[in-house]
Amino acid sequence: MKNKFFLTLFILFASMSALSAVELSGTYNKDFRVTTEFNTVSAGKTLRVTNGATFIMTDAIVTGSIIVEKGASLIGPRDSQGYLVFGKGTHVEGIDLYYKVRVSDNLVFTRKFPMTLDEVWKSNNKELIDWVSIIEFCYSTSLKGWVSINEVRFVNPFNEDLFDEYDMVFTKSVTQKLEKECRSLIIKNKSKVVAQACPDYWGTKINESISIESGSSLVATGPDGHKLQIKPGITIKGLPLFVRYNNDFLPADTILSDIWKQRDFINKDYLTIYYKPELEAWVFDEVLYGDTVTDSLKKKLEALKK
Repeated sequence: MKNKFFLTLFILFASMSALSAVELSGTYNKDFRVTTEFNTVSAGKTLRVTNGATFIMTDAIVTGSIIVEKGASLIGPRDSQGYLVFGKGTHVEGIDLYYKVRVSDNLVFTRKFPMTLDEVWKSNNKELIDWVSIIEFCYSTSLKGWVSINEVRFVNPFNEDLFDEYDMVFTKSVTQKLEKECRSLIIKNKSKVVAQACPDYWGTKINESISIESGSSLVATGPDGHKLQIKPGITIKGLPLFVRYNNDFLPADTILSDIWKQRDFINKDYLTIYYKPELEAWVFDEVLYGDTVTDSLKKKLEALKK
């Protein structure tokens, strides 16, 4: 693996650079800048930063402990510099760690570690432990923490909900594949978005809302094209949406609160809608039938037919 090669090379250079490298440990209660390279914090040793001091780190392979007390900081020389690798068993306090994960060809998320290094080592998850122990971190001034240099690709190492804060926003007309999931889908500035078919996943999950401003639109290539998977109860504004009632296609915009409660809708994690060019609208895959809907919804559906 490429990262293991560089880690081995790093250790080799460290062993050949005794004159410039130092073992970092002890307590620093005043500002301090590391000027050496190929540094280490060895197992059994502790580097502690306290009393509001700022410790500026060039690099270190850490197998011991780093403790940064409240009000103090451990940073890189400048943005995207500094270099840290945490070996198995490393204990860290007071440092925020981030990892980058690529979820598609076009989209990379930067996520804060959802657990401490201690919890990683105790997890008994060999794949996760091996992965964390070879990550190379540099300092990010915007995050005020240490972020992985290279992203992991198309995996979810911590099994997180990676899309929980991701909004898919379009501000200009495009024809492209939509990402596999988002919190909200937003289209503005009179943009026309055409969703291309995607062979890797046939539908985009939308968890909280769809908002399409006046003059903007979202279309697909047809009923067999890309679909949307919407969570029941989400907020929908500006998207033409129909439901099939028996053999009729009826606008669903004004009756969505009733539709979410119907038997064949309420028990599903996601409802599928597809684009129907003849209606210039999206349509629920699920069908409503007169003998299964509630009386109150039946009255509204019959009124829409007139």
